[in-house]
Formats: sequence, structure tokens, C-alpha cells
Amino acid sequence: MRRGLHLLARFLLITALGVVSIGLVASQVLPEMAAVSDAVSFSPRSQIKLPKLPEGSTILDPAGNPVGELRGTENRIVVPLSEMSPEFVDTVLAVEDADFYEHDGVSGRSVLRAIRANSAAGGVQQGGSTITQQLVKLNLVGNEQTIKRKLKEASLAVQLEDRLCGKEVAKAQCKDIILQQYLNQVYLGQGAYGAEAAARTYFDKPASELDYAESALLASLIRNPANYDPIKNPELARSRRKVALRRMQDEGLLDEDQVTFIDNLPLPTQVHGRTAARDSQSLSYTERKVRDELLAAEWLAPTVEQRRYLIFNGGLRITSTIDPRAQALAEQAVADNPIAESDPQTAVALAAVEPSTGAVRAIVGEVERDGVPIEIGDPVRGARSGDGGFSSGSAFKPFTMVAALEQGYTIRDTIAGDPAPTKMKKLWGVEPGRSYPRDCPTKGQQPIASHLKASNNCAFMRLQSAVGFDAVRNTAVALGIRPGPLDPSNSRPACFTIGCDALVTPLDMAGAYATIENDGRRNQAHFVDRVTDRDGNVLYQYEPANEQVIRTESARQAVDAMEGVITGGTCTRCRLPNGQRAAGKTGTVEVGGSANTGVWFTGFTPHLSAAVWIGDPLDQRSALHSNPQGGRTAGIVWQRFMASYLEGAPVIDFPEPQSIRGWSEDP
Repeated sequence: MRRGLHLLARFLLITALGVVSIGLVASQVLPEMAAVSDAVSFSPRSQIKLPKLPEGSTILDPAGNPVGELRGTENRIVVPLSEMSPEFVDTVLAVEDADFYEHDGVSGRSVLRAIRANSAAGGVQQGGSTITQQLVKLNLVGNEQTIKRKLKEASLAVQLEDRLCGKEVAKAQCKDIILQQYLNQVYLGQGAYGAEAAARTYFDKPASELDYAESALLASLIRNPANYDPIKNPELARSRRKVALRRMQDEGLLDEDQVTFIDNLPLPTQVHGRTAARDSQSLSYTERKVRDELLAAEWLAPTVEQRRYLIFNGGLRITSTIDPRAQALAEQAVADNPIAESDPQTAVALAAVEPSTGAVRAIVGEVERDGVPIEIGDPVRGARSGDGGFSSGSAFKPFTMVAALEQGYTIRDTIAGDPAPTKMKKLWGVEPGRSYPRDCPTKGQQPIASHLKASNNCAFMRLQSAVGFDAVRNTAVALGIRPGPLDPSNSRPACFTIGCDALVTPLDMAGAYATIENDGRRNQAHFVDRVTDRDGNVLYQYEPANEQVIRTESARQAVDAMEGVITGGTCTRCRLPNGQRAAGKTGTVEVGGSANTGVWFTGFTPHLSAAVWIGDPLDQRSALHSNPQGGRTAGIVWQRFMASYLEGAPVIDFPEPQSIRGWSEDP
């Protein structure tokens, strides 16, 4: 009780002048007097504490370098007081609370100074609230202009300082805590909260480098950041900066010549960097991918809304899987679209996944059309996260082959590659008399590996009939293809194995092929490797699952057959220099009459799996003028990227399948 009386006496002594400074006449005061007792509590409040501030999250590359941001409605970068320049700190203290380190939460000196300044100016030029009071207002009591609120603000300010500045804490230390919170929280216009964000927004530099001139402008914004905005209202901003300069002169920070010099300096005319960015269009493609992955991460928080808040306001440090070197090489590779001259509406997409971990090392998956970002792989204009995709063409055939291998076939087993007879066409639902399927180059009974190398449609439709539609679809899903876009109308087409009703994205394909390369062990393709909170505590660390989804022998036989596509099949252009081993499959999407709408090449090495797609991201139906083939277009882009990526890398052999050791499809 004595502690409460002590606080009450000190509070009444210091705030007596504050009541006068409010300037309210008795008729305004009296109706509120009954509420004053409710506004002021002098029993120490143990729950009074400074909250953690909303702060955007930072995306880092694997080496720890910042490469992206996820900011909420408040553009804030929390930094310690030691990372704010002494000039900035001294300027704010001079303008807002010159005796901050001496008072106990409220200041009679500040009130008297405000009365004198406001009387001389004939209007409100200064306020009497201390920085501690302003911090309480920001966090606890709001800014309602009433005596009740003002008294509560002063009461809580005294209690906050009393709580923080206990017997075991030096006063300067607890004051630093309050000042640091305030300078990270205060709004300074243009969406910038706190010193660091404001310094970067107005001056494109960190708060540690602010000088007196820049600090004077920022300090002048505290009172009314909208009215004194130097970009929107330069004259008002200049006038307000002059007030701040005079306060700095009064406190001995500047002399008259320095005030005059700074007063004549130009104001900022533009903002730098990026303001708050919760809307999707303001995020980069990889930032959206990181965001979407974290939104689905139940380890981060139990609900989507809680996860969203932490992503944009929790100050997380998110280590992405994207390798800057691989990303730069991918962007260079896709920049030269082989069919751009004849089909300028087309775009190139590329995704690269590390088989041993599932880490997405590079991705180019977005183009802009009429100012709207379009994700390649989702043909719905502006859509970014649906179940869309593009027909896979013959790049789907390895999944049919793996399904057969899982049922006991081997790649040396033979199957007919001739055009289908009438009876089989009826079974497949092909119209009588129609020449379908075409592309049956390997006639007669040939090994499955030979049919894959030549991309024989007839052989693979027969193979699908033999192993069953469900087996093919389930195998593709097990390897990593999203199930939603696979046969969405449940028509179970015979041409599923050559891509009809098999809608995929480059990331789907790169991830599924990576599973084949990784001896049939699946690691989910992902963009987030590690997450720590703002205090450095590890919230998440990715660990490869290496889930065995197909037999090791099936995977190794598939790799052996797919290697033939590059050594002597439909993409000999995909061969890599320096003896690097590679395997893959081409894909061409037809709409009839040999008219092609899109092309694929997906392939892998022991180091990396990558998928390339070329086509019109807004139209899957119209034929391309160049009538492209996968090996002559997408394969070239893939080879360009992979050869650059593997420069200097060791040559690693694919493991040899045991059950067909020494077998060769060549007689």
C-alpha cells in the first residue's frame, strides 16, 4: 500500500502542470471528473509490459543473404538502439523529450516548455507528453482527447517506468528499453514504422547512417506524419523541420549556422524500396511460393490466420532453398526462347529440384500480360495457386513405364509398337477410320526402353492398357504429381500416358523425375529450408523424408531407359559436356493434325532435376506457328541451363540396375 501511495504522490506532483496544459475550461472538465478515479490506478500493474512489435519477415538465400521480404500492413524493421545513429537518437530526444533520461515517466519541464512554446506561437507547436507517455498511448490507451485518457496515460507511464526501472536495473538501461521500443514503433509516414524503415524509405540508407539533417526531418514527422509528409506537402514539411531544428539548437545540438544550412537543404522527393506488401501482386514469384508454403505449415501456428499474421508481422527469418547462382542461370537460359520469333505470345518456364533433398534450387514460372502476373502452369489468367497445369505430352510416359516396372516388367521386356488394330481402337474409344495414335516409329515387338527412346505412342498406350489406368495415375501421384489435375473429369482416357487429361506444371515434373533419380525415394519439392523467430530460436529445419515410393530397382531401370532418350533418342541435343550423365524425356502437346501447342523436356543428372515447358500460358488450344518439337526447343533450353549449372561439377554415374546388369537394347 505504501508503494501505491508513493506512486500517487509522485504522480499528482508531476502531473499538476499537465492538467493545466490541457487548457480545458471548467465546463469541459466537470462532466469527466467522475471518471477520473477510474482512469488512474496507483496499484502497480504486473501485466504492464511492452509488446513485441509487428515486423515483416526476411527471406534469405542458403548463404544467409537477404533476397526477399514478406511485410504486413506495417513496414517495420526492428533494430536495436545501437543500430540507430547517435545523431538520430539525440535529435528525437531534443524535439520530443529533452529530459527523458531524468524524469520518471511524466515531466513538468516538458509541460512548461510546451506551454511557453505554444503561447509564443499562438497555436500548438509542441506537446507535453514524454516519450514514455507516447509509448503508453500507442500501446495501451489510444489517442482519445479526454482528461480521463490523458490521466490514464500519465498514470500508466509512471507505472511502466517503475516496473522496468527496478532496484536491480540501472535507470539508463531501462530508459534505453523504452526508447528503443518507441523508436521502432512510431509511425513516420509513407507506410514506414520506426527508424530503420523510415531511413530506408526516405533516404535509402540504414538508420545507423542518419545525420542531423535527415534526423531533423524524421523527428519533425512524429507529430503529424500525414500533414508533414515531405513528398506530398513539401512546404509544410519544411516549416515543421525548422521547428525541429530550433529545438535542436535550444538543446545545443546545432548552432545558428548549422540550422541555416540544414534549413536550406532539399527535402526527399521520392520514396525508396517497397512499402507494406500483403497483396499478392506486390510480391515476387518466389516470395509468393515461400508465403504459400508457410501458410500451409501447421507447425508455425494452428490456424491459417495465425500463420498469416506471423508470416507478415512476426519478424521471421526464412531461409529459402533458391540458389542465387542456379536462379541466375535459369533466367539466362529461358531468356532466349527458341520459338519467340514465330510465336511471340509464348513463354518459357523452368523449375529445378535437387533430388536428394527436394529443395527447389531455381524456378522461372511467371510472365506478365497486360500488367498482370501470370503463373506459368496455371492457365487461368491471374491465378496462382489452383490445380491448373498444362498437358504433359509424352513427358508422362516414364510414369507408365515405372508403373509397369512396379508390376514386374523390365525395360528389356517387349511390347508391340505398331498402330492399333480396329478392335483395339474401339477398346480405346478411338473413332473408326481415324489414324490414331500416330507417332509409332518403332514397329513390331521392341523393348520398352526402345519405345521410350523413340517416344512410341502406340506402344505406350498398349502398355497403359496392360498395367491399368489406376496404376499409371497412382504411380504418377506417388512420384510427386499433384492428383487434382490428373483426369479431373474421371474419363480414364487411353491416351493418358501421352498426356491427355494429365495436367502438370514444371515444378510437378521436376519433382517427380527427381524421385526417379533418387532411387525411388521421394522428397517433397519445397521452398523453405529453415525458419527462425526474431530472437534466433529455430522454429523449423527441413529434413529430407526420403520416402521410398517405388522400388529401387524400378527407379534404376527407369533411369537406364531414360538415359537412352539423350544418348540416342528424341533429345540427343540434350547431351551434356565433360561426360556428365543425364536422363530425361521429351514431350510435345498436339491438338490434332500434327498441330502442336506446347513442348516439354524434363531431365535429370545425379546433381539436379529440371523441367522446361514452352507454350502460350494463356491458351492451350491454339496451334503454334512454329509447330515445335520438345527435343528441338525445350531440350535446348534445358541443355543450356544444365550445362552451365554443372560447369566444374564432378561426374557422377547413375547406379546400375541389378536385374538387367549388362543388358543392352542394341543387338
